[in-house]
Amino acid sequence: MNDLIKLAFVGNMGAGKTTAIRAISDGEPISTEMPISHAGEGGKTHTTVAMDYATIELDDGELLHVYGVPGQRYLDFMWPLVCEGAVGIVVLVAADDPDMIGQADALLREFARIAPAASFAVGVTRADLSDDFALLQLRDALGRRGHRLPMARLDARDSAQVETLIRMLLSYRYAESRINAA
Repeated sequence: MNDLIKLAFVGNMGAGKTTAIRAISDGEPISTEMPISHAGEGGKTHTTVAMDYATIELDDGELLHVYGVPGQRYLDFMWPLVCEGAVGIVVLVAADDPDMIGQADALLREFARIAPAASFAVGVTRADLSDDFALLQLRDALGRRGHRLPMARLDARDSAQVETLIRMLLSYRYAESRINAA
């Protein structure tokens, strides 16, 4: 019996976690979205209150179990429950967030503490809504804070883009394991 292969999507409310999981799921994902009392940024009308869950069949026939955690701090008790044992964590940040770098850094640090064995990747959503977003500036800023990891612009609705970011994360994890084994 194979170990559970778990991947988690994390990020602030509205970063695109549920959308990304829906884009790549082999079937209808399990979602705990609930209506919010007032429309959020970009007209957001629903938010995840527990988690999202989906499976994806990998090329070798194994299942990748994909989870999304709620972005609200008052639900952060869910984070360790969902992320325990994850091989990878995709951090989603919105390019139009005025503190995108700070948010990405805080999420990377928090989830590295929660899931120290996981590999990480950063996906930047909503880049089309930010006039001054530059991926290289984000990479350099996070590098100065000690984060060296794959990152990409990401339209969370586009399954090919989400799958590419996951492949980047898994390839990075494989390369890290090869380097550490040498």
